[in-house]
Amino acid sequence: MKLRENFAVKAAAFLLAVAAFAGAAVLGWLLFLNGGLLWRYDGDVSDYYGIQEQMCRDESSVAAMLYLLGARQSGETLSAADAAQLETLQERFDPANSNLRWRLVDQDRAVLAQGTWDNPALTGALRFDFYDTHWLNNGHYCGLYLWVDEDLPAADAYFSLTHEAIRLQSTWEAAAASAAVLLVGSLLLAVFLCAGMGHKAGVEGIHLHGFHRLPGDVVFLLLGLGLLLCGAPGVSSLFGLWTASAPMGLMLLYVGALAAAAGALALTALTTFAARCKARALFKDTLIWKGCGLLWRGLKALGRAVRAALSAVPLAWKAVLACGLYGLFTLWLLFHWYYSAGYIFLWMAATAAGALYLIIWAAQWKRVRRGAHEIIGGNPYYQIDTRWMLPDLREHAGELNNLGHAISAAAERQVNSERFKAELITNVSHDLKTPLTSIINYVDLLKKRPIDDPEAREYIEVLDRKSQRLKKLTEDLVEASKASTGNLAVTLAPLDFGQLIDQALAECGERLEGAGLTVVRSLPEAPVWVMADGRHLWRVLDNLLTNCAKYALEGTRVYLDLRAGNGWAELWVKNISRDALDVPPERLMERFVRGDESRTNQGSGLGLSIAQSLTELQKGHFSIDIDGDLFKAVVALPLAERPPAAFPAV
Repeated sequence: MKLRENFAVKAAAFLLAVAAFAGAAVLGWLLFLNGGLLWRYDGDVSDYYGIQEQMCRDESSVAAMLYLLGARQSGETLSAADAAQLETLQERFDPANSNLRWRLVDQDRAVLAQGTWDNPALTGALRFDFYDTHWLNNGHYCGLYLWVDEDLPAADAYFSLTHEAIRLQSTWEAAAASAAVLLVGSLLLAVFLCAGMGHKAGVEGIHLHGFHRLPGDVVFLLLGLGLLLCGAPGVSSLFGLWTASAPMGLMLLYVGALAAAAGALALTALTTFAARCKARALFKDTLIWKGCGLLWRGLKALGRAVRAALSAVPLAWKAVLACGLYGLFTLWLLFHWYYSAGYIFLWMAATAAGALYLIIWAAQWKRVRRGAHEIIGGNPYYQIDTRWMLPDLREHAGELNNLGHAISAAAERQVNSERFKAELITNVSHDLKTPLTSIINYVDLLKKRPIDDPEAREYIEVLDRKSQRLKKLTEDLVEASKASTGNLAVTLAPLDFGQLIDQALAECGERLEGAGLTVVRSLPEAPVWVMADGRHLWRVLDNLLTNCAKYALEGTRVYLDLRAGNGWAELWVKNISRDALDVPPERLMERFVRGDESRTNQGSGLGLSIAQSLTELQKGHFSIDIDGDLFKAVVALPLAERPPAAFPAV
């Protein structure tokens, strides 16, 4: 078991610390009383407190002797007891029997009486002023001087005290060292007790017993009052040197008792302070802290109630109410301002407070607007700092922050959904390719075999058409997935948009003619150079022309119009739809959406979606428009800044 966890060891340390402090106080008191003898001894042992104490006791006896002598010389008859007392005192203070010398002087220091005929300097003697009506000095003040004959001819109490003073002077260093050792020991024991407070055998962490759980302010107040009660008599005794006639032993006992009590109280305060600090409960268990906490909770509840009441009032009504109150306040001051300049100061203070509030409101409103601009501008993760913000603005800013969270969450869900669909399409298309390739190969083998049955050959043709369509659909799925996710490599280079349109028309001319369509082209004579990827732009044009061949009304015209200006080249493709177009334009560009809801033709519903994705990958714009049965598609690409020296092959 650790020493700091042993209760008996800590109790013994407490008692030893108190005893050591009391011993140091007693020795310090003794050294203080005899400081004149110990630190500035010049051969006059009257600086020793013991001799001074004995002289104080003998002063009353000398005064009594002088009183009786004065009474007898004034003609009074002394009683037998007084005469015996006078004879005893004269014998006691006779120079042959006592080393005490005395002299009585008047106001002019003229000697009235003395116990010896020598005339020493009276600088080190004790003087006592008193008034005696029985004295021969006509009732005036007299001075009584007492001193000790340094030759010490008589073996009296002063003889013994002088030898004691000489012995004390030779041992004061040991007494001072002992006092210092006791004081240091008490401090070390106090440090040990502070380190051991809060620790208990078998208990982890800091353990506070009942005394340490009492309200701290009450405990420290009581301990402080106790220290005050113990210290006040000690300080008064220190500067009053007790009383002139107090015995040394009684004085030291009194000082030791006061020091022990004060040391116990101070050590108790110190140890409980250490324990509470370790448990972090120095302030939390005080009545003041609890009262402040209760007051704070009450103020917070009141503040919440006031805020709730104010939040229920619309902002416009708050402004009207504030302006009305300010107006009434101003009118009230107009009728009272001439009574005192304080009213003017009050109006200026209210106006300054209102102006400061408006400035703060404007600054915070600017912060809210900046946050809204960030969120709307595409940064949904931006958070408006709502610290120290006014209630209405803080509520609005909180809603904008929540809106940003909602937008970012929705965008993340959309991205995850698109990624999942793209991965699903890619994986499924890859899984379909292997069996589809086998089907196509076996159908091709069957077509090469001699089969005489016409129905069987018809079945083979159906299989061939459907497998080819399925192959095309699979390829479109993969391409649409790559185009929508941006996983296609794009190499932008200057190319002649008009020439590429002519090549696409040459490739798709037979299909358009087979569908009974007439192409009307309107292309500029000069080349229109655009920044594009020839392979991807070719696919865009192929999808648009194929879409016309599939869905345009037979016997109508297909218009291709290429325009250039303002840094952009636009291709307009227009045709008359075979079926009624009751689908919104934006829906037609979604995947697997076709103009004929019956889905009787061979379209996959991916052509326009692929065309849009490929155009956007080339930093262009793709849009469609429906006007009745008129279908219009627009492909816009940025013009090339510098056309190449020669047109690249496509």
